Amino acid sequence: MKQKQIFTINSALNAGKLIVAGITEVGAGISLPHNPLADINTDLVNQIMACGNHEQAKQVKATRRNVLVLQLEEVTNFIRGTRDVFKMTWGTEFSELFTALGFKNGSLALPDSLEDMTGTLQAIKTHLASNPTQEVGTVITAARAQELLDALFAAQAAIASQDAEIESMITIRDEKFDVLKKRISGVYQELRMQLAPLDARWMKFGFNMPGADETPEQVTGLKVTLIGPTAAATKWEASVRAAYYRVYIRVIGVDADYRAIGSPADLDFTIENLPANATIDVVVTAVNNGGEGARSEVMRVVTH
Repeated sequence: MKQKQIFTINSALNAGKLIVAGITEVGAGISLPHNPLADINTDLVNQIMACGNHEQAKQVKATRRNVLVLQLEEVTNFIRGTRDVFKMTWGTEFSELFTALGFKNGSLALPDSLEDMTGTLQAIKTHLASNPTQEVGTVITAARAQELLDALFAAQAAIASQDAEIESMITIRDEKFDVLKKRISGVYQELRMQLAPLDARWMKFGFNMPGADETPEQVTGLKVTLIGPTAAATKWEASVRAAYYRVYIRVIGVDADYRAIGSPADLDFTIENLPANATIDVVVTAVNNGGEGARSEVMRVVTH
């Protein structure tokens, strides 16, 4: 049987933990000189730490983005306050005078993009620096505009820096992922030299038995027909790779889960001695030495 492919970090971590559990359970019965338990645990810890560092880096970026959002709110309030003060002398409608403050396109609407906010703030700073008599106390000044610009650039730089940190953490995380996958593959190769293809101990390490067949396909075409007050006939279509089948029933209101009642090799089975006046769900699975396939569609029958 083919081994499960490892495409995700979570699947690699799970596979590694199963190997550790297998080594712990089997003990001295298996020798892994090239992949000792200590090295496997180290690779697992390194992967977990790398994932944790990546998540932490993302959280730091989220915090820095919140700082930028607050900074943009301050910038917006400053631009709004500046505009409203100049409205008292330049008028409440747009005029060419307002272009000196960064407003454009015939509108006094507040800028809503980072680029436009920065441009408007820069224009206000330049105008107030050239016209200091138009400053208002310590609130609307060229110095305050520069202070806001510096804080805005710093917030953006902090996010850009954290983006680089996140990329670095992703690289490290992926490198540890590759190491862990190679470790799992190495363990498998060492086990191949010690375990027979159908040795049940393969499963203790989380591996499929190499000599086992692929799991059968799902049973289809299940039909259940009541043939007496407490008996039902079942039949289904052949499943690819099936060696035999398992028939399960669940009595509604009585059974918490399905229970096996037969393992026929044929494509039909008679269910007898069902409880009277009961509703019963029936499913069938296909089985071989590689395991059990998925359950069929549920069929329901009601006894008299």
